Amino acid sequence: MIDENNQEKGLITGDTLFIGDVGRPDLAQHVIADLTEEILAGHLYDSLRNKIMPLSDDLVIYPNHGAGSACGKMMSKETVDTLGNQKKFNYALRPNMTKEEFIKEVLTGLTTPPAYFPKNVLLNINGYESIDEIIKRGMQALTISAFELLAKQDDVLVLDTRNANDYSEGSVPLSINIGLDSNFAMWVGDLISDINQKIIIVTDKGREEETIIRLARVGYDKTIGFLDGGFNIWKNSGHEFDVINRITAQEFEQIYKTKNTLVIDVRKASEFESSHVIGALNIPLAKINNHLAEFPKDKPFILHCAGGYRSMVAASILKQRGWNNFVDVIGGFTEISKTSIPKTNYIAPVTLL
Repeated sequence: MIDENNQEKGLITGDTLFIGDVGRPDLAQHVIADLTEEILAGHLYDSLRNKIMPLSDDLVIYPNHGAGSACGKMMSKETVDTLGNQKKFNYALRPNMTKEEFIKEVLTGLTTPPAYFPKNVLLNINGYESIDEIIKRGMQALTISAFELLAKQDDVLVLDTRNANDYSEGSVPLSINIGLDSNFAMWVGDLISDINQKIIIVTDKGREEETIIRLARVGYDKTIGFLDGGFNIWKNSGHEFDVINRITAQEFEQIYKTKNTLVIDVRKASEFESSHVIGALNIPLAKINNHLAEFPKDKPFILHCAGGYRSMVAASILKQRGWNNFVDVIGGFTEISKTSIPKTNYIAPVTLL
């Protein structure tokens, strides 16, 4: 970035250099022949050493991602920093680091990438539509009848992006809920397997374009319209709608004490291992589509996550697939931890494939 005086001021580093971390070199290997993660890590080392590190220490680094992104393993919560400061504190920029040391350290501790990552690599290689065209196609205001006609088609997914509470109180049948106000893109990528999936959306008024753009940012470019007037227009028209039954942590406490009811925790395995309700079964949300058979249909169960976002996503997927015999805990484990329900801090590790 050059200022009005032709002075270098900043550097947009994309997925190469983050604050406290560097990009993942294990993604393109899934779609490009003859490339291993070690080879890609070596290329990253060379780019950092030969292109970025020789630049002025005063340059301000502007990366594409920050803390919470799956594109790195230890990104800082800070969003910008100077290159000089990163040379001091970023493990991957140590001046005396050999290529072999870099490759080993950058590849250690990487988690499995979200399913959409390799597909995004192909998009970047092969090209993609203009965002203007994507928005134009997605911003088709659909009447109830037009929306209903599309929703009945096997190749169209109804995506509701409202918050968990609003969705639980009423939703278009067969829709799934992934709320905009959390890790929306990550969960879309993890749970919607086909990047070319046709999508129609139900969202809060005024957030239609935001939804379309945020889907497109992770390669889901096939939004073909939205319900004009949102869910309220659907409900007020007299159409049938679904609800998700929810209980408070205190109600859960009473059920737990008096009934032998299955509890399913959809948090990550690491969260579950840290602390969980004694007797609970852990099925992480990211793995739900591969483990649906573990959710019983012949007996009731109680669903929860950490705060209610992920469990509502799970609830919507189960509802869409025909489960009706469960309730969701409002506030999740955060509220459960305030009750007398017995909890444990250890479990022998079990890996879901």
